[in-house]
Amino acid sequence: MKDNLDNVLLIALADDALDKFVVGETFYFEEAKADTKEPQNVRDAFDLLVLDYWTKTKHETFPGKFATAMLKALATYPDKNRAIYAVAFWIQYYHYCLKQKKSNPDSKYRELFEMDTAGVAGALKHELEVNKAELITDTRWAGESWNSKQGLWEPLIRMALGIRDKFEGPDFVPDNL
Repeated sequence: MKDNLDNVLLIALADDALDKFVVGETFYFEEAKADTKEPQNVRDAFDLLVLDYWTKTKHETFPGKFATAMLKALATYPDKNRAIYAVAFWIQYYHYCLKQKKSNPDSKYRELFEMDTAGVAGALKHELEVNKAELITDTRWAGESWNSKQGLWEPLIRMALGIRDKFEGPDFVPDNL
């Protein structure tokens, strides 16, 4: 685990700001080498911070706090599209890791916590449906023209379908495709 002074997850937990960690707000952003700009470096933040924290502490309340933080981000974060995109990415990566755990019990995800993401998926589906027009015009992150003809909407739909169909995760594919 990173030194406590550098660990943005520990700082977010201490500050009761796990929702800000989820969306990668400046103070809670995990620095990482990445080819593309993202609101939060979810892969590194999960593997280096979340997984490490869980493996070392096994705080049984953490999975619930993490899911609650995603719900809070969806409900209250001022940049709604950022919250939607970041939460979808967290859900996708979590279910990818869960699939790795099941297919390879000796992987680094062998001790991964079980987290109920159904409630988060329901809220995410609602936010996708309500914010479709804004997501289509948002060309940040994966919504850039090199990756999408419909802003963030297209990559979010790909994520939702992949989580449901490939990772057997919760279904948050919007009804208003």
